[in-house]
Amino acid sequence: MKEIKLEEMKLLLKNEIIRNTKNGFVNRDGVQVGFYKTCHNKRFLEDKYVDIAKNLV
Repeated sequence: MKEIKLEEMKLLLKNEIIRNTKNGFVNRDGVQVGFYKTCHNKRFLEDKYVDIAKNLV
């Protein structure tokens, strides 16, 4: 898991690479994506999706 910035999260959501559901974040196939948010407002997401977000910027 890698740290991801809020702007990068918004890009993934905007481009519909991941979706926010009542069960957490899922990919296009409906498979749950690993996500963790700390009490210090740091967000961590699976490596694959962080790399995709960095390529979108």
